[in-house]
Amino acid sequence: MTTPRGDDALLGKLRQAVAQHDPVPDGVMTAVRSAFSMAALDAELATLVYDSSFGDEDTRALVRSAGGSRELTFDAPSLTVEVELHAEQRRLLGQLVPPGPAVVEVRSPEHSLTVSADHLGRFAADDVPTGPVSLRCRGESGPLTETEWVIL
Repeated sequence: MTTPRGDDALLGKLRQAVAQHDPVPDGVMTAVRSAFSMAALDAELATLVYDSSFGDEDTRALVRSAGGSRELTFDAPSLTVEVELHAEQRRLLGQLVPPGPAVVEVRSPEHSLTVSADHLGRFAADDVPTGPVSLRCRGESGPLTETEWVIL
């Protein structure tokens, strides 16, 4: 679709005004570029289907009083990834369903760390970064699975 010359000029002026008065923070652009560069085209996407921080107020109060943990569940056609984040310790405990050994990579725009899931699908990661995080799971069978990015 082509736009008339007047529209192009107006859009150019709007871009300049936004860039000058409300620029996108550098950290946001870095995170976006990293997220796209770290995506695997052959991976199944596990979408977020549960986040305890979105529960009703009573549930959030219970989670906060239980040491500040947050529960997340991601679901893909071949794999479910359940995680519990202990915010104060920056510790992530996880479970893969169906269970089985796997390599789990905890990814952020700045760095990643790799841990192993045991034969029951259990894994733990320490020093989990704050900010945008995604998990990449590669089991002995089944496709590579990546969770959507969430803010921790």
